Amino acid sequence: MSKQQRIANLISTAPENKLDIILSFVEFVMRENKDMDNMLLSEPSLSADWLLEEENDAWKDL
Repeated sequence: MSKQQRIANLISTAPENKLDIILSFVEFVMRENKDMDNMLLSEPSLSADWLLEEENDAWKDL
């Protein structure tokens, strides 16, 4: 089995909640711009926390 086939098989069985992270990583790897900000990789996983009411309460006074 080729590496492409292995990757495709893994992605096809990935849970829906992991697809944003996988997509961000693949887009990052495929970009030619080596200076791209690495913080973009964590954005999908962090956005779930950013949207929580507890986060809003913690930052409301800043």
